Amino acid sequence: MAQALLPLSRIETKVLSNGIHALVAGGASTSSAADSPGAPIVCMAGWPQTKEAYAEMVPLLARRHRVLVLDLPGLGASAAPGDQQQQQQQQGGGYSTGAISSILRSAVGAELGGGCAYHLVGHDVGAWVAAAWLRRFPSSLLSVTLMDSIVPGTFPALAFPPPDDVNRRLFQFSFNRLPPPLPETLVQGKERELLDWLFDAKAAHPERITRASRDLYAAAYARPGAMANGFSYYRAFDESVRQHELASEANDGVSGGGDGSSSSSSDDGVAVSVHVPILAIGGEQATGKTMERVLALSAEKKRSKLVIIPDCGHYVMEEQPEATAAEILMFVDAIDDEKK
Repeated sequence: MAQALLPLSRIETKVLSNGIHALVAGGASTSSAADSPGAPIVCMAGWPQTKEAYAEMVPLLARRHRVLVLDLPGLGASAAPGDQQQQQQQQGGGYSTGAISSILRSAVGAELGGGCAYHLVGHDVGAWVAAAWLRRFPSSLLSVTLMDSIVPGTFPALAFPPPDDVNRRLFQFSFNRLPPPLPETLVQGKERELLDWLFDAKAAHPERITRASRDLYAAAYARPGAMANGFSYYRAFDESVRQHELASEANDGVSGGGDGSSSSSSDDGVAVSVHVPILAIGGEQATGKTMERVLALSAEKKRSKLVIIPDCGHYVMEEQPEATAAEILMFVDAIDDEKK
């Protein structure tokens, strides 16, 4: 018998280690073997959103799974990377996907237990971090879902100047990377206007990013330093690409582990021959089929797949939450069933 939808009242906000704020739901035991809890699902949103972008999906995902939705370091309510990294912030070094994945892996491990394997889901910048997590620390991952994102190191460099339609969708890759304080100065006091433009330009259904959600996001990014933190992820893009290339070189010619899922990784996060299944999700009217590029991040081809969400732009969690959650659950539940 299928479980009822998790009530919103069962979704809690929790502060994990490293100052990471998370929505936490699910994990209760069930009486039916068919509905027994699956492995945890850990989710990350991107810029310019917060963990609440998953609000409509959490009750769906939490029917059989414990769900953690993380605010990335420096975004939403989460603490920024540590003081020792602040000197690197102008070039974005402290916000590279390698550095951020290390912070979040530590927080999730402390919450779930170091030996607990889980499914990882990322959208937009959250997918950048998920891809680095996969390359650096695959041993705790059962699967990775990457949703509508230009993941560092997996897409070719853009021509300049880009065509108008490309510039409209991807201008942030230039603007957000400008040295401080120019972008910060231009958007100060205009955070809501910038966010409204992004949602209206990138969504097939901008009305589904509701006024309440936009108010929440605008308030989050109007906090002192919040917009600069978001820009820092883009300022670190080249460093994140470099880290991807180093990991790819380390993987070349090395055979994977014998368990068919992943190999181990070193303490500094250089992974060896990743065999974790990947679900690539693209919005039909956004990144779409080009999300297929991220499947090359894993040597596991049989269980990896590309899914296009119809009638959907970039913001898949809010534009099509039911369809997106259904695809994720079909993917992760099949993997969990293999482990029984």
